[in-house]
Amino acid sequence: MRVLLANGRLGFRSGSEVHTRDLALALRKRGHDVAIFVGVLRDDDDVRTLRDAGVLVTDDLETLAATPDVIQGHQLPETTLACLRFPRAPALQVCHDATNARDAAGGNWMIQRRAAVDDYCRERVRRETGTPLEEIDVLFNPIDLASFARRGRPPATPPLSAALFHSSKETGAMMETVARACRRAGISLDVLGPGAGRFVTDPAASLPRYDLIFGKARCALEAMASGAHVILVGPHGLGPRPDKANFERLLRRNFGRSLLTEPLDENCIVRRIRELSQSDSGELTELVRSRCDSARLAEMMEGVYLRIKGVETHRRGFRAWAYGCWAGARLGWRRLRLARAGR
Repeated sequence: MRVLLANGRLGFRSGSEVHTRDLALALRKRGHDVAIFVGVLRDDDDVRTLRDAGVLVTDDLETLAATPDVIQGHQLPETTLACLRFPRAPALQVCHDATNARDAAGGNWMIQRRAAVDDYCRERVRRETGTPLEEIDVLFNPIDLASFARRGRPPATPPLSAALFHSSKETGAMMETVARACRRAGISLDVLGPGAGRFVTDPAASLPRYDLIFGKARCALEAMASGAHVILVGPHGLGPRPDKANFERLLRRNFGRSLLTEPLDENCIVRRIRELSQSDSGELTELVRSRCDSARLAEMMEGVYLRIKGVETHRRGFRAWAYGCWAGARLGWRRLRLARAGR
């Protein structure tokens, strides 16, 4: 099957980028022809890995000659451009963010099936499109288990070393609060990610060095897959302590922002650290590895693609032209803004 994935960018290691990379590699292993179109492309190790695996990665749709059997789009501008470049290819749109305007749902005239990475995003899709919840697939973030191997020893309890992983630059207040809590608990802390000026391109190699990871969403999932203790935290607040009893509920929220409902408070973080003595990190590792394997997601996606493959689409006329102009302008402005910022 020929699959075209459309994402906002590659080379910056956001959640949707890693999702796109891991899914593309898993689909290639299953024998599919995969291409990726992104609005902003920065050549890095992930892009080179994709190309070495035979995935065509481009920021220019005109370089794609063959019509895909199915399009899987994420952010709306890139999804729109991909759908209009191949008007006869049916499309699935996956919502990765419940609030960002770029992740808004495309119109029913353009999208044949809808999905989301968690229930929070799923509710947005229902609200924006009127699609019944039972018709919106939930696709958990995939983890490349070959890369994120189990650590050889259990994490120390209480932990001796910790890392704060966060993909956003909004880490200032959070970083200071977590650092104070770790000093009180006698834990050494490294802060990794764009906000600290330490961009980690290979977290799989870094995670085994730490007993405890502070993070959310994909960061938390990758840490649990490797066997570390995890405390859910982000700029918006502190989340519940993951355990076997609440795992399914937290997974359906992607261990993400919607769970960060407690105040980002030093005393609360110290209490979470002390609660790690009750943690069942080994059981959590097994749960993540059984539910979030990228190979399992690729198999699931094959079924979704087959349901829409061959569905007739109608993406012509003034409406298509107008949406194409809008998406092209949005993408052009974003590229200009990033170029001016030196990114």
